Amino acid sequence: MSMNNQYAIAFQNYVRDYAPDLYTRLFYDFKTGRLATPHEGVKGELIITQMQIGDNLARRWSKSFNPISDLFTAKPKKLKTVLNKVDFSITPQEYEASYLGQFRQKGQSVTDWPFEAFLMDKAMKKLNQEFEIAIWQGSEEDAPSSDDYLRQTFDGYLTLIVDAIAAGDITAVATGAITSSNALTQFKAMWDQVDPVYKEYGTDIFCSFTTYDNYRKHFKDTYKFDVPFVQVTDAGYNGIQYEYGNGNTTIIPVYGMGSSGRVIITPRENLHYGVDDPADVMFNVEAEKRELHFWMDFRMGAQMLLQETGVLVVNDQA
Repeated sequence: MSMNNQYAIAFQNYVRDYAPDLYTRLFYDFKTGRLATPHEGVKGELIITQMQIGDNLARRWSKSFNPISDLFTAKPKKLKTVLNKVDFSITPQEYEASYLGQFRQKGQSVTDWPFEAFLMDKAMKKLNQEFEIAIWQGSEEDAPSSDDYLRQTFDGYLTLIVDAIAAGDITAVATGAITSSNALTQFKAMWDQVDPVYKEYGTDIFCSFTTYDNYRKHFKDTYKFDVPFVQVTDAGYNGIQYEYGNGNTTIIPVYGMGSSGRVIITPRENLHYGVDDPADVMFNVEAEKRELHFWMDFRMGAQMLLQETGVLVVNDQA
C-alpha cells in the first residue's frame, strides 16, 4: 500500500470517527449560525408562514357573538437553498513541517498522528469565514456560473434589506455616514422608529466593526467611560448594551458585514437560514498519485422573516 493511500484512509477514518463534531463545527459554529434560526432538509424552497394577530381583540361586552374575521394574518416567506460545492487537493508531503511543528506532542509516540486534524481544522476555519460572509453579504448572480463563489449563489441579509427597501416594505432612516462624532445621535434616530413592543422586550442592533467602534468612541467621548461588554448567549459574540429601551437590547458587531455602513435593528429571531443535511459537509477523500482530492456538496440559503416597519429598522447606508 502506498503512502498516499494511507493518507486517504487516515482522512476517511478521521471524518467517520469525528463526523458529528466536524459538521457541528461547520454549519452550527460559524458565528451567525449560532444566532440565526436554522432550517434543515431544505432541498429547494421552504415556505415559512409567520402568523400575525391584528389589533383590538377585546371589545365592549354584548350578548351577541361578533367574531373578528381578519384577526389572524398569514405572511409567508420563501427560504431557498442553493447547491454549492467544495473541491480542493493537497500534496501531503508539503505540509509535514507545518503540522509536525504545531500539533505533535512531545515524544515519539506512534499514535500521535495529527495530520488529518491539522488540515481539517484549517479547512473548517476557512469555510466558517465563507459561510459568515455569504449569509450577510451574499448576492445571487442573475446569470449563474460554475465560477461563482458561495456569496454569489444566494441573497444574504444585506441584499434582502435592499430588496425590502426597493419593494416599499420598509423605509430606511436617513443617517448618512455614521462616524465617531455622530453615532449616538444617529442610533437614537433609528431607535425612535422601533416598535414600542420591541423597545420593551428587547431587540438586537447589528452593525460592522467600523460602525461599532465609532459608536464606542462616541460613547466614551460623551460620557467619559467605556460601555461594558456583554456576552451574547453562547454565540461567541461580545456586544454592548444599548443605552435606551428596557435595558435588554444589544449592539452586536458582525464581521460578516465587512465594511458595510448599514445598521440593522431587528430581533435575532428574525434571521433564518436553510441547509439540507448538516452531514453533507463531510469531505470525501481520494488518493490520486501524490495528491489527495477532497470534495463535498451542500445547500445553503438565507431569509429574514418580518420585513416591516418597526420590526426591521435600517439606515440609508449600503
